[in-house]
Amino acid sequence: NISEIMKSFDIESEFGEMFPWHYSPLSKNTNDCPKLGNLEFDYGSLKEYVLEQCSKQEVKKSGKGFSHYFENGQVRKEIIDGRDEKFKKQFAVWLKSNWTLDNSCFYEFHDEELGDFYKPLLDAYEQKFGHIKNKQLRIFVKPPMTSLGLHADTFGTYKRKHNVKENAVFRAMTFVEDWEWGHYTLMGNEVCHQYRAGDSVRINPNVWHCSGNMGFNPQITMNITGTKE
Repeated sequence: NISEIMKSFDIESEFGEMFPWHYSPLSKNTNDCPKLGNLEFDYGSLKEYVLEQCSKQEVKKSGKGFSHYFENGQVRKEIIDGRDEKFKKQFAVWLKSNWTLDNSCFYEFHDEELGDFYKPLLDAYEQKFGHIKNKQLRIFVKPPMTSLGLHADTFGTYKRKHNVKENAVFRAMTFVEDWEWGHYTLMGNEVCHQYRAGDSVRINPNVWHCSGNMGFNPQITMNITGTKE
């Protein structure tokens, strides 16, 4: 419904009570995107591997990312009903805002799906950040004109699985390739721009962020989630 999509939407009014709200669109004094330095790795070989794996995955039926919430083009209501209130609220807004299987699905590879790269990547992260428990590794490949729209991580599924509190969760996002034109990442009020492969930032809970590929080549990012002392 195009009239519904084009309505003006006030994010603070909708989400201010659920999420700690500190944003001003003109403020430059937030700390929503803590820099974590550069993670050294053979990113050229990793990039070649994941792009090859993309040809083996039917992205809209992979059961990962946004496709996880759909079956035969319909929302899997039982999955949504089992999530926390913050997620349910976001999901309803995503659908109203025209997130679809066409524009919001991208390739995703988890843990051992990274083959011979899996263990060396874990080692690289722990050499950089120290021991990480309950590790979860993900690589995301966005083809041109796909996106991960505006959202805030609550770590709900991860917290339930490992019985940990929100503030104990550590999530670092790493860029797998140098920045190029059309690749966009927003974290709170800060745009990640002109980064190098390996540059990493921390994703804290309840911080609004998004990423999209409006360029000509795939956009590849990676994150690790775990708990740290």
